[in-house]
This record gives sequence, structure tokens and C-alpha cells, in this order.
Amino acid sequence: MSAPQLAFVLAAGQSKRMRSRIPKILHPCAGKALVRWSVDAALGTGARPIVVLSPDVEEQARSVLPPDMAVAVQPQMRGTGDAVRVAIAATKERDGEVFVLYGDTPTLSAATLDRLRALRSERGAAIALLSAAVGTDNAYGRVVRDAGGDVRRIVESRLATPEERRLPESNLGAYAIDLAWLRGAIGTLRPNATGEIFFTDIVGAAIDAGRTVAAFCTPDPGEGMGVNTRVELAAAEAILRRRIRERLMLDGVTFRDPDTTPVDDTVRIAADVVIDRGCVLEGTTTIGADSRVGPYSILRDTTVGARCVVEASVLEGATLEDDVRIGPYSHLRPGAYLEQGVGMGNFGEVKAARLRKGTKMHHFSYVGDADVGERVNIGAGTITMNFDGLNKHRTTIGNDAFIGSDTLLRAPITIGEGAVTGAGAVVTKDVAPGMLAVGVPARAIKKAEKRTKR
Repeated sequence: MSAPQLAFVLAAGQSKRMRSRIPKILHPCAGKALVRWSVDAALGTGARPIVVLSPDVEEQARSVLPPDMAVAVQPQMRGTGDAVRVAIAATKERDGEVFVLYGDTPTLSAATLDRLRALRSERGAAIALLSAAVGTDNAYGRVVRDAGGDVRRIVESRLATPEERRLPESNLGAYAIDLAWLRGAIGTLRPNATGEIFFTDIVGAAIDAGRTVAAFCTPDPGEGMGVNTRVELAAAEAILRRRIRERLMLDGVTFRDPDTTPVDDTVRIAADVVIDRGCVLEGTTTIGADSRVGPYSILRDTTVGARCVVEASVLEGATLEDDVRIGPYSHLRPGAYLEQGVGMGNFGEVKAARLRKGTKMHHFSYVGDADVGERVNIGAGTITMNFDGLNKHRTTIGNDAFIGSDTLLRAPITIGEGAVTGAGAVVTKDVAPGMLAVGVPARAIKKAEKRTKR
């Protein structure tokens, strides 16, 4: 039996129970839109997804899908069976297998889809579906099996009898199907009492045609759970974040208190990194080997090199080279770039600025829109005044400069190599290399004494 060639991801639902202006499939879940989890699960099997969308969400959904992703638009919401018909019409493939899954099942894994594929092959079945014993208080369709253990039919919960609702096994809505057979069978489905065409009726069509329908009852009740409310969204996210942390720990990452540390699926962490309690790691963050992220830090879309230490700080869109130390209680905003060996103390802030090798920026300082040279000392209370009310201006500080405590630097301004500013100086004009500037406004008074590190 051939490997799956396609996956139909049904993502055209109305999402009314989310009570949100944001379409359900676009709600974030552990760092990705809901629909991306389903798409990525399909991609993980080697299948080529076709995502079925409603016209009102097509444009927004395309923004979170891979740029080359195939999309089919379901003009009217006539049920899941009609959505599959739309997907079939969008492909020229005739044979092979197809996965059918929903765009709101983020916990469904590629491994489980592979298990469905294997089961269909083993049984020579037209359909292999995913089921689980998830209790009787749910809206999933109930699985009715025959004496031999094969599926006889699926009964939608809202159409089931009281006895059928008490059946322990429910259909989770993921299928591996013979594509050639499905092409012929999809046209036999008819609207039911609700006026919709339910794809679950495909099970009855297979049985009526004398074909086998197999079911894989997953031992993990969290696998393939659907999301219709924000309560279910939170439950799915908890499952995904636990999986993410476990994968990272097996790869050599230490979490001091895993349950207090949410990590997005898009985060990459090297071996021998230690993540302390209460940290939040989001977006495209990467952390290099042997680094430590201290308690209650937030890292978002940030690159951290090897052997760095981040203590109780917030880093957004920042880059740290190796051996950088930050915090506690510092803030790196987008565009902050700290080269190797930079040290930044407590209550500092850097934005759209580069601090070069060996520079030390001590307490209570702000450096924005600046280029700071190597081995510069930035004293406590230093502020680069980069905004004049209309425009941002740059500050440039040369190598080995010494910026005294409480210095104010009014941009645009250049502090030359080896220059020194006295404590409390308000510098409004460039300071030549090697000069000492003091006062309000500061003036250069003499050559600065050369400083050697002790």
C-alpha cells in the first residue's frame, strides 16, 4: 500500500464558542497558531497538506501557513463532508492514501498519524480512524464496534441515543483513508437532520460497500483532543508545553521547576543549559550551550550565546554573543546587540544599540540608538538622550571610553576613543579622543588620564 500523499486539514469552522473576533484556528497555542499544529503533524509524515478554509478567514490564515501551502476554500459551511469534497476537488491525485484531520486538534502528532497509516495497511481497510476512551461527557461522535472489533458506525453525539452516548470510546476525528475509494464515496454522503453533511458518515459508506473500517484507540486521552473553547485551548496548551519541556530535557536541558516554565515550540535550547523557575521562553528564542537563565526571566525572539547568564530580566528581540551577563532586573528591547563578554547590571535598558566586546554597563542606565565601542565603562545613571520629540538620533562611543556616573549624552553625539566624561556631565557636543569633559553643559578641559584595568 502506498505511503500517504495528501492530508486534508479541515479548518473552515465558525468558531462561535471561542467568543472571539479572532478565528479559532488562528488562536496561538504554545507558540503557533492552532492550525499550524495540524499542518505540521501532517508534514511530519511526509504528506502534502491541503487546508480547507472559509472565505472570511482565508487571508488571515495564509499569513500563518507556509508560503507554498495548498489552500481550498469552502464557499458555504455545509459540514465536514462537504469540506472534504472541496479538498478532493482541489487535487489531481487519484490514488494513494490521504489523512483527514481537523485544524483545531493541536495535540495530534505525526507519530499517531503514522500509526493510523500502519493500521490501515495491516487490516487492508478503507479507513483507519483515531479513537480514545475520553469519558461520556463530550461532544465527540461515539464509536460503535461489531463483534469482531471493527467499527460498525460513528454516531454524532447530538444525534445519539442515551445508550449510545454512554459508549466509552469516542471518535477523535483523524483518519487515514484510501484516496481512490474516497473519491467515489464522498458523493454518496447526504445532508442529515441538521442540514449538514457529516464526514463521519463515510464510515457507514465504507461498511455498506463491504470495506473494513479499523480504529486505533490511543492510550493517551490527550492525543488529538479538539479545541472549541478557551478552556479546551488552555488544556491543549498544557499538554503541548509538557511535551516540549520533556523533549528538551531528554536532549540535555535542565528545568529547575518545569511546571512553572512555559516554552514555545519554536524555541531552541542547547544541551547543558539550565532554566530556572518561572521563566517564559517565547518565539524564535535560541539559547547556547552552558548558559543559565535565572528565575522569572522573559526571553522573546532573542538569541543567547554560549556560557551566558541572564538573571531575572526581560529580553525582547535581542542578541547576546558568548559569555554575556545580564541583570538582575534589566531590559533588552528590540535591536539590542551585546558582543562577547559584555556585562549589564541591574535596572539597565538597551534598545537598538550595539555594545561591543568587553563593555560594562552598570546600574540604572539607558542606552538607546547607540554604537558603543569595546571595553567601555558606562557608569550608573548614564542616559543617551536619543529622541528630540520628532526624530531618533544616534550616539557613538569609541573604544576604551569611560562614561562617568549620571552622564547625559544628547544625541547626535560622538564620544571619542579613550575619552572620559565626569560624573553628572551633560554632554551636548562631541568629545575628542582622549579628552576629559565635565560640567553642565560639559566642556573638554584637558587630556584624560589613561586608565588601566586592575
